[in-house]
Amino acid sequence: MITTLRSTTLLVAVSVLSAIGCKPAERKTAEVGASVTPPVVLPPFDQEIPSFKATLTLPGAWKGGYRLVERADTMFGAFHAAEFHYTADSARGVPPRLLMIIRAFKKPAFETVRASQDGKSKVLAEHDGVVYTYSIVASSPYGPNSAATLRVDQMMLPLVSEANPLKLTFNK
Repeated sequence: MITTLRSTTLLVAVSVLSAIGCKPAERKTAEVGASVTPPVVLPPFDQEIPSFKATLTLPGAWKGGYRLVERADTMFGAFHAAEFHYTADSARGVPPRLLMIIRAFKKPAFETVRASQDGKSKVLAEHDGVVYTYSIVASSPYGPNSAATLRVDQMMLPLVSEANPLKLTFNK
């Protein structure tokens, strides 16, 4: 009697699945295939920084997502800065916000402030007695779940997940 009940239940289950056109093995394969598609990874690219007489190699996710602003800077004893602002979208009311800053310090000035930095900035390069450091924002300066935040997160991920995400090469 139990064997007959199991057989009947199995036949009903197979009939229902066949009637609705669902085959569990095929469905699982389709889901796996869809989730295996690799994300698009853009290759790194170079950004000229004229005041540093150098080229910065940035992760591909940054392409088209920032505006470079160079300026004199005396904060923490630095003498110059290159700021990277998120590209503004005025049509959507998204103002530009600072995402990363590279500061140039004379070596003695950098040694003076090294202890006070406490890991807030990382040394990017040293060249001709100048130390170049960079700092990034801790979180997106835009509201949660906004298109700007999603884009900023894509840009920042390589900077926090890679050991050496940036490369500063000096022109000869």
